[in-house]
Amino acid sequence: MERKFSKFSIILIVVGIFVAYMAFPPINIDIFGWWGIFIGFGIYLTGLVLAICAFFKKEKGFMKYISLLSISLGVLFIAFLNAIVGSV
Repeated sequence: MERKFSKFSIILIVVGIFVAYMAFPPINIDIFGWWGIFIGFGIYLTGLVLAICAFFKKEKGFMKYISLLSISLGVLFIAFLNAIVGSV
């Protein structure tokens, strides 16, 4: 069985970002409340760890690089929270 960390990382990153951004307008779906931000960011970080595993295991394909590019989304999310809340 061949492990595809890159596929799972892309899925987890997309789901994590969606859940984390749900608390803010224009989406503003308040299922988890403020905990949704932390749950989504935790899912995002899990996807990021899988992307790093895919990179170090030298998986074939281009998806591992796309999932590693999502690091910039995490930095933007932390900057977004810092601008809204004032501190993280």
